[in-house]
Amino acid sequence: MERHILFKCRRTGMNVQHRLDDDRPEAPPGNTYVPVRCPACMALHFVNSTTGKLLASSGDPDHAQRSA
Repeated sequence: MERHILFKCRRTGMNVQHRLDDDRPEAPPGNTYVPVRCPACMALHFVNSTTGKLLASSGDPDHAQRSA
């Protein structure tokens, strides 16, 4: 079964819809990122297969991790 995810392209700011295949024999854990070719910018983004959120890069100030 395929499911749709929606993510925001960091290069263009456009919302992008993508289909993920859920019928793989081995189910990925909840914190697994899959490569997705973005039709908006033609770059490769890494998307969380469970949440649909993009992997934050260390050079991205909007998505930088905060230390406690």
